[in-house]
Amino acid sequence: MTKNGEIKKIVEEVGQDKIWRPLYDFESNKLSKGVGHDIDGIDPEFTNLDFTGKTVCDLGCNLGHFTFYAHERGAKTVVGYDMEPKVITGAKKLTALYSVEDVEFETCNFASEPANRTFDMGMLIDILGKINISEGYLIPILKGLENRSESEMLLTFRPLYLVERHFGMAEADFLKMYPQAKIEKGFFNLLDFAKDLFSENWDVTYLSKELPNDEQYKRTVHFVKKS
Repeated sequence: MTKNGEIKKIVEEVGQDKIWRPLYDFESNKLSKGVGHDIDGIDPEFTNLDFTGKTVCDLGCNLGHFTFYAHERGAKTVVGYDMEPKVITGAKKLTALYSVEDVEFETCNFASEPANRTFDMGMLIDILGKINISEGYLIPILKGLENRSESEMLLTFRPLYLVERHFGMAEADFLKMYPQAKIEKGFFNLLDFAKDLFSENWDVTYLSKELPNDEQYKRTVHFVKKS
């Protein structure tokens, strides 16, 4: 089987509904458009972002788009974690097809499982959203990132949510779930929530610029551990 045929087979085995980002074969033919909505990724203006020589983990890696991204930009080793076994199997097959070394993939529910190793940098790219926040997983996800990150954390997420519209619950119920949350004029500020949660041990060193409608666009946030 050709390499293009093998990638096509990976897409079939994983399932289009589980592939988050577009996937192409070796001739740049799109095999999967990806099911992610409103995806922005890492801010291209963050030119000082440096992976060189660092160990990196990519939480919620899916098929490894940003796992490979970090590797291509000089990371020493990168481990992608995802809770979906089919996705991890597909990512491992892609690693072999791409002949990539020092990249690993593991099945892991990083929000509930203790960290079995730590990394220079932890990444959480386009993972936080309406579903996992409304189901009460926001703090476990953020803590799962912190517990695996020794020096740096890189996140992207939508900074503002309308509580009733996006989470389908009353503000009072949301505050029972997240007592430390701040709600103003119906908006929950996730950016402030994350900064407050990490404020004791981490400093924000990069924040992508505010966009005309922050309810619709994700921001890139980079934290460095305080010395």
